[in-house]
Amino acid sequence: MKHSVARGFTLIELLTVIAIISILAAMVMVVGPRVIERAKLRRLDSALRQVSIALTAYYTDNRSYPPGYGYVAFEFAKNNTPPANSQDDSRYYHLIPYMHIMGYHGQVHLYDEFSVSYDTDRDDRLSLLEFSPHGDLQPDSSYKFDFREWPRYHGPGTPGLGMEEERQLEAAKRPFIYIPVNKKQFNQVQKYWMKKNSAYADVWDPSDPDFPRGLSFPPNTYDAFVLISVGPGGSTFGLLPEPLGVPAETEHNSRNLYHILGLRAYYLATRDKNANGVLDFDFRSRTQLREAAPEMENELPPGQPPYGYGPYIYSSEWQGRNSRS
Repeated sequence: MKHSVARGFTLIELLTVIAIISILAAMVMVVGPRVIERAKLRRLDSALRQVSIALTAYYTDNRSYPPGYGYVAFEFAKNNTPPANSQDDSRYYHLIPYMHIMGYHGQVHLYDEFSVSYDTDRDDRLSLLEFSPHGDLQPDSSYKFDFREWPRYHGPGTPGLGMEEERQLEAAKRPFIYIPVNKKQFNQVQKYWMKKNSAYADVWDPSDPDFPRGLSFPPNTYDAFVLISVGPGGSTFGLLPEPLGVPAETEHNSRNLYHILGLRAYYLATRDKNANGVLDFDFRSRTQLREAAPEMENELPPGQPPYGYGPYIYSSEWQGRNSRS
């Protein structure tokens, strides 16, 4: 008579299986986030290029990129007297977000893949260059804006914009930061900052003999722009400067404040202090091309991690170089 013998796993076999599973799990934990990040970066690149194409089409039709939020409207170039009543701001300043102008507002597949709200530096407040009207979402998925009655944003707590601030701080994603400039104006102030050794564009003194002459806002056209994503680092890392508090920013009821901030932000976003053909603060430059290495002396603006990642930058003037990196 035959007896059946029950056979199970030996202790050594069980330990071997557990070891193999542990190794595979460790590999997934290490490699998985990188794969997910690369996929997000591919989608980010695609969205940046689509938005750039839309901006280029706008330029072809209008011979200018759209003005930035808060910029003085073209028709008031010679008018240095902003309205006394803030409810009339929409007649003097440009208050419509650029994505709304191009018909892409609310299309989150063209928004910043890595953003978690409109607050790009995670300080629980909206700086002037972070603010971009979100609008009130309607049942038909459209957005309602009250541009005709809204004032221009002057910082946290601006009267009349409390609900709009709240919507932006609670949003899941935001459009890319958009900074348009006039190249001639920018080239002038760039030379000024370089001559003053102002690595972070923190000098603005029209009484200085070296300051560019004839600089007035708005310019005739905006013929260059930069788009900024927080990127995998999750922050704009100080590339959206705060006002300096100089008279040029505050005179005429802060008429030119946004223009000055825009030029400073564009300078930081496109800075190449060591003249090696690579953006100093771009995420790809800092993580792949060693721009964040201590010997490169490309520390982020004060208050930021000295050799942190940096945001993801796409510039109309650096497209070829961006693709190289």
